[in-house]
Amino acid sequence: MARITVITGPTCCGKSEAALKYALENDAEIISCDSVQVYRGMDIGSAKPDKADLAAARHHLIDVAEPKDGFDVAKYSELARKALLEILGRGKKAVVCGGSGFYLKAWFGPVADNIAIPDNIKKMAEDIEARGGAEALSEALTRLDPDAGKCIDLNNPRRTRKALERCLASGKSVGELRDSFLKMPSPIGDFEKDLVILDLPDAELRLRIESRARAMIKAGLIEETKNLIRRGLKQNPSAAASVGYRETISWIERGETDKKILADEIAKNTFALVKKQRKYFKSFLPADYPRRNSL
Repeated sequence: MARITVITGPTCCGKSEAALKYALENDAEIISCDSVQVYRGMDIGSAKPDKADLAAARHHLIDVAEPKDGFDVAKYSELARKALLEILGRGKKAVVCGGSGFYLKAWFGPVADNIAIPDNIKKMAEDIEARGGAEALSEALTRLDPDAGKCIDLNNPRRTRKALERCLASGKSVGELRDSFLKMPSPIGDFEKDLVILDLPDAELRLRIESRARAMIKAGLIEETKNLIRRGLKQNPSAAASVGYRETISWIERGETDKKILADEIAKNTFALVKKQRKYFKSFLPADYPRRNSL
């Protein structure tokens, strides 16, 4: 069975450099696992590999969608599986590189169920939420499944609503749905994986983040963002909310002129993202996979 190396870690820790080094030393191709680099034109703010790096090793899942269009984990999984099979078919090795949690999780297990939710059930859940918010959703769900609170946070309306819809559509309890979901395979396929989680001490990482924020602005992040807005970026809330672009959009709309303010906002929010990424890696990446802290 083919073995895949997966390199992840928080923003600015050196993942791209490590993946390129691995690819050059092992005749491998790189599959990006970055939820922003999939968009054409989102180059500076996503720290997309430059022309030299793209020429040095073949990259996949970069520039595959327009910034105004949605792109989800199902589409990512489909394209990642196709790229992986093509790489292996050429007799090459594959290295996955990126820190986008949900896309990363797709390499190790299921990320979406196959339950179809009828429109009438969606409308019912919408009406319940509109009338009473999270409390009403919780009450409706626990009437169907008194033990639902053991499986999900009933104070989270998004999760409660999804659970309610799936219980109504399937006739199963939340626990039964969870158990069935966990038995599903990875949508990308069953391959052996070597997991590498890179990281740096906080002080060093903070300096790198601050330096990168200034460098992005100097390289033209503001102009890039203005162009993306003209291309419909704000029609895609997920992409527009990504760190770097979110702050730049706000800075532009406020009519700011001090670029230091923008750099400081990007750096602050990037480091906040780092903390979330570390927590995600610890909580959601499977502990039973071999992993190393460095290449």
